[in-house]
Amino acid sequence: MEVKSHKRWAEIKESLNYASEVRKKMISLSAKLTVAILRKQEDEGISNKDLALKAQVSEVSIIKLTENDNVPSIEVLIKLMLALDIELEINLNTQK
Repeated sequence: MEVKSHKRWAEIKESLNYASEVRKKMISLSAKLTVAILRKQEDEGISNKDLALKAQVSEVSIIKLTENDNVPSIEVLIKLMLALDIELEINLNTQK
């Protein structure tokens, strides 16, 4: 399995018309999480089938991560991150 160049995510993101800045940020975050998931899956040599079983998601959900026009649900991303032991660090910006 090859992790595709995710330069395309940036190109797609720039070409979209966003209803809100929040939607733009959600797509950007989803793209970053997707890259981390796919890299970890490749590094660990885990098949789509095995990862799907471990994360309790469909194999199709994992395959769709490599499709440029797909924005996965946060639930799927979290399940995959947990299955791969990927930690997410949250920084709260307390400045206004």
